[in-house]
Parts: sequence; structure tokens; C-alpha cells
Amino acid sequence: MADIFDEIEEDLRRDKMKMLWNRYGNIVIGIAILIIVVVAGNQGYDYWRDSRMQAAGDAFFNAVSADNSFDELMSITPQLPEGYKMLAKFRMAALQAKKKNEIDAEQSYLSISREAGNDPFYQDTALLLSVMNAPTTANKSELIDRISSLSAFAGPLQGLALEISAGLHLELGDPEKAMSLLKQASKLTDISPSLRQRISQFLLILQANYHDVLPTKSE
Repeated sequence: MADIFDEIEEDLRRDKMKMLWNRYGNIVIGIAILIIVVVAGNQGYDYWRDSRMQAAGDAFFNAVSADNSFDELMSITPQLPEGYKMLAKFRMAALQAKKKNEIDAEQSYLSISREAGNDPFYQDTALLLSVMNAPTTANKSELIDRISSLSAFAGPLQGLALEISAGLHLELGDPEKAMSLLKQASKLTDISPSLRQRISQFLLILQANYHDVLPTKSE
């Protein structure tokens, strides 16, 4: 008797499954197909993205290594992904500076600093480099103002900005202000050992050459 009830229960279960499949089978198949499409699409996109980045990296490094590197970078930059595009622009600006094209180098770095899509750190770095590579005829007060925000607020570039501003003030004939900025930079805790050493040497030079116009008491 128990076997009969088991068979009846099995038949009912089978009929219920058949009914559910008839009702929802198409939905289950649709979901399964959707999952397959999404997974395949993600894998395809990942492959495309990786291939594109690999191709961009190869093109970038080939251009950097070329004899006519600037022209090669200029040619490929519009087709590069954003990260490599920014690197290419930095490299082209550096090549302009290396060839003593100071006006072009300054403007190239300024352009990078103003591109809204770039990370703020790279914008600030480009701004600082625009001052470092400005022609000797540039207005020193304007250069100081250009990096005043970097000099005034704590950040990874503050020490360099203070050092450069000090040098510009010295060119303007204000060794006292230069000394003040260098002392401010020397008190920063997050500057590199090489920068700290340069600042110390800069202070010694100022004290040796401008002792007659500098304050006798330390700040």
C-alpha cells in the first residue's frame, strides 16, 4: 500500500513540475540566456579593454623611444586612452623644455594643468612645472601668484612650491621673503630628504651672502 501512495506522490510531484515548467520555463530560459550574454559581454569587454590598453602602451613606448619622439607622440596622442594621453602630453612638454623651447613648454604644462579631466595632483604638478620651465623673461610676480595656492596649503607639492617661490623672490631682490619661505618649507614633515637638503643649502647660501640685510634673529 505504501508503494501505491509513493507512486501517487511521485506522479503529483511530476505533474506539478510540468505545470511550473509550462508556466515559467520560458522565463527561466530567458534569464539563463541573459546571464550567458552578460558574462560573455563582460569577458569580451575586458578582453577589448586589455587589448586596447596593451596596444596603447606599445604605441606610447614606441613613440617615446623614436628618434622623432615629439612628432610621433603628437601623431598618436588623439587616439590614446586618457591616461596615456596625459602621459604623452607631459612627455611632449618635457621634450620642448629639453630643446629650450621654454615658451612652448610653459604653455604645454599650463594646458595640462587646466584640463578638467586630469587628476588634481597631475594638474598641480603641471602647474608647478609651468613655472619651473617658464622663460627667464617671464614676470616673476605672476609666476609666484600662479603657484600661490600650492605654497599656501598643505599637500605633496607644497615644499617644492615654497622652494621655487623663494627662488623667484630672490630674483626680485627680496632675500628676506625668500628666507621666510625656505624656513617655512624646512618645517614641513613630509618633504623628501633631497628637498630638505636643498633647502638647508639654500638657507646657508642666503645667510652667507645676505647676512647684512637679513634679520639677525631666527623666526
